[in-house]
Amino acid sequence: MPGFGTLVLLRHGESVLNAAGRFTGLLDPPLTARGRCEAKDAARLLAEAGLLPTAIFSSTLVRATETADIVARTLGMAQQPVRLWKLNERNYGSLTGRSKAELRTEFGEDVLHCWRRTLYGTPPTMDQLALGKLRRSPALAGVPAGAVLASESLIAVSKRVGEVWLHVLRPLVLEGETVLCVGHGNSLRALCFLLDELSEAEVEALNIPTGQPLLYRFDGWALPFLRGGRYLNPLAARTAAEQVAAEGGT
Repeated sequence: MPGFGTLVLLRHGESVLNAAGRFTGLLDPPLTARGRCEAKDAARLLAEAGLLPTAIFSSTLVRATETADIVARTLGMAQQPVRLWKLNERNYGSLTGRSKAELRTEFGEDVLHCWRRTLYGTPPTMDQLALGKLRRSPALAGVPAGAVLASESLIAVSKRVGEVWLHVLRPLVLEGETVLCVGHGNSLRALCFLLDELSEAEVEALNIPTGQPLLYRFDGWALPFLRGGRYLNPLAARTAAEQVAAEGGT
């Protein structure tokens, strides 16, 4: 029904660097076997809920594109997911690729928490050599020059994700479409920040677990009926989110 659209947010399945406890950011590791299973389980949950997407969008990073492809294939969808670089994970700057446990020891919990969880905290920038290598990676080949920053805060991510919501997702929602958006811990936190008008404290506490579909339904003004949405498997999502929080957050 036009004016009553649906948006499902899905963080990609577990990646190799997720499993290793490292800051992934704009690095481009594949899914683990567990991550591929999480993508298939997400598709099953969508099917059981009668939510066959009419459009699928993902970031350009392989862990998201692979997740989106698995979901589409499992659901028997003919259309290919659309890749949007503005849905990519944040750039964690010089933290990229490093062990979260080692950084906690080096900088302390409070400093790491500020860089990792707060709206305005920005990790130290990466050097120009590392930044240049990132910009030349296949996943970022179509990104405009200068768009890949040397480090990003969550508020910076929300600006580019907000453009996707305003110009891509929201119009489809207003047409009554069922849209699946496959992103990352921080690009989806940024989107929830905008959709739910979260406070700084709320977005700081928000954790998005891998492979758990989060359902939003909207009114004719593209406002969520339920603030925070609803996970299709609430118990599994809560358990997984608690594990993410125990590890220091997304």
